[in-house]
Amino acid sequence: MKSIKNFKRYHPDSADKKALELSVGAIFLISEDGQDWYECQKSFQPDTMKVEYEADGVIRSMGYYISGFCPEGCSVAEVSEWPKESVPNRKWCFVDGEVVSRVYTADKLKEQATHKRDYLLEQAAKIIAPLQGASDLDIATEAEKAALLAWKKYRVLLNRADISKAPDIAWP
Repeated sequence: MKSIKNFKRYHPDSADKKALELSVGAIFLISEDGQDWYECQKSFQPDTMKVEYEADGVIRSMGYYISGFCPEGCSVAEVSEWPKESVPNRKWCFVDGEVVSRVYTADKLKEQATHKRDYLLEQAAKIIAPLQGASDLDIATEAEKAALLAWKKYRVLLNRADISKAPDIAWP
């Protein structure tokens, strides 16, 4: 199966390509072995699955239509077989010519958990702000007072979540 590696942006010498770059913002990519992205698309088979993957093998995009890819900073490969596993939300990697399930490092799991916690804290803050305003102005209803208390408790529990146990975190 075909694989073309490490596409990077370049600025073309051709007057036609320069005009496209300036007029419509077209970008031009070239692989590590000098293949132009638009030209090499013709060499891929129309009926095979293609994957666009990053340097660490993480698949960023997949599909049958190569023209939908923009592999800046990535590589592209055809794959003859997709894993038979059908697990929802599964993430994939391209390793040694094969698509395999992504295995996350402990550091990556902690990073993901930190992002999730920070996102949840941000959402809680958006809800707490108007409730706190009503309370500060002494115009909060009983329902608003109860909601404010519940959201503040949720925020404290989020901050106490043990991220080091990712992915086995007891989220509030």
